[in-house]
Amino acid sequence: MKYIRAKAGFIRYADDALVVAASRIIKCLKDSPYFTEPTPSLAELEASYAEYYDNVLQAKGGGLRYISARRESKRRLATQLQQLAFYINLVSDGDLVKLYSSGFPVLDKKRKGHHPSTPEGPYLLDGRVSGEVAFGFKPVGRDMLYDYCFASALDKKENPIWEDIQTTSRSFRSYAGGFEPGRYVYFKVRAKNKHGVSDWSMVVMLMVR
Repeated sequence: MKYIRAKAGFIRYADDALVVAASRIIKCLKDSPYFTEPTPSLAELEASYAEYYDNVLQAKGGGLRYISARRESKRRLATQLQQLAFYINLVSDGDLVKLYSSGFPVLDKKRKGHHPSTPEGPYLLDGRVSGEVAFGFKPVGRDMLYDYCFASALDKKENPIWEDIQTTSRSFRSYAGGFEPGRYVYFKVRAKNKHGVSDWSMVVMLMVR
């Protein structure tokens, strides 16, 4: 099948090249009618770009402090652009007009792709404090994001009433709080990549301490 997507990998760019690429992407997204709710937001991206650009200029004057700040701000900007590329690819769905309007470099070639498998081994454990739970699951593969959500109430048919979906790139143990001790909390997760979204995992539950 035809495999068309926005490319990322900005952490490997030289500083001058990344400054130009990020500036172009920000300008194009402001002008594009297709990407109205980018993740991260344009405001976040512009703030990271401004910080990185300033650190690049400062680092040219020398000094370990400025060089370290430049590296950290580059990592932050590259990570945000990676997340943004995922959003661009979801919205564009291979449409070249949309992809090119984003300002991202575009990969256009034939490649086999697969929807991700459903994450296995979801779990809930006691958290570090009362009202908190630890959660996690087995990773599915590389370049993967995971949607997950909790429920702390059931409907009349005893089905969980799911809260808003949250997204993470990490599968190892994380923590969530704000739950009522003595009540059950429910958890499920699914994987997603540029080829699609998996089914939800099995639902697990735990009584909050």
